[in-house]
Amino acid sequence: MRRVVFLLAAVLALVGCGGGGDIAPRTQGTRYTQLDWLGNQCFRITSPLGTSILANPFASKTGGRTLPSPLKSDIVLITAERPEFNNINAIDNQPAVLRGGVGIGVNNVTGIQIRGIPFYEDPEMPASAGMNMLFTWVMDGIRYCFAGSLERPLDADQLMQVGSVDVLFLDPGNLSSVAREEIILQLRPRLVIPMGRSARGWNIGQLRSAVGSRYSLNRQMLPLQTSTLVFNQ
Repeated sequence: MRRVVFLLAAVLALVGCGGGGDIAPRTQGTRYTQLDWLGNQCFRITSPLGTSILANPFASKTGGRTLPSPLKSDIVLITAERPEFNNINAIDNQPAVLRGGVGIGVNNVTGIQIRGIPFYEDPEMPASAGMNMLFTWVMDGIRYCFAGSLERPLDADQLMQVGSVDVLFLDPGNLSSVAREEIILQLRPRLVIPMGRSARGWNIGQLRSAVGSRYSLNRQMLPLQTSTLVFNQ
């Protein structure tokens, strides 16, 4: 009898040793949001219930990769009207699309409140041609901000609308090192995900690495101090 108990304990111990890296071992009953990097600035964020948000699908020859097919999502976010961000023709279903003026303000889509905040190239002369959108939403207790391509830190009104941030998607390409640091101080995200061609080499705090192009996340996994999550480029 003692031998049977010993063997059972050994088996359980071995099972508990699975996993590794930065992704916590999956346990029964634990909920995870799935982050998938599809190339360039294109990410798909899928809730534990299966609701998905796709941001910035790109046209061919603009992202260095080919988008998967079929490609489906419940919601699509477009931060700027450029081929590397707005290829909705790549999507095989009929999602709700937030872009431009339609995306400004609070939109309740499939039970998720998404706030779109305009960021103009010239704040003195707001125009759709020079507009970049920031989107914020809460999914499974985590507050996301998809900032796209900013060119300077946020002003007081934009900061008030964004509010607190847990996970920040940011392309550092158009920002000076000083501006990058200021944005991090403004938003104080717990996890920063660099995007675009300038993502490699820009790290804040502790570095975490996704296994391939996918990362599973829940609120308990968020770091206490601002850290960087990188996907294989």
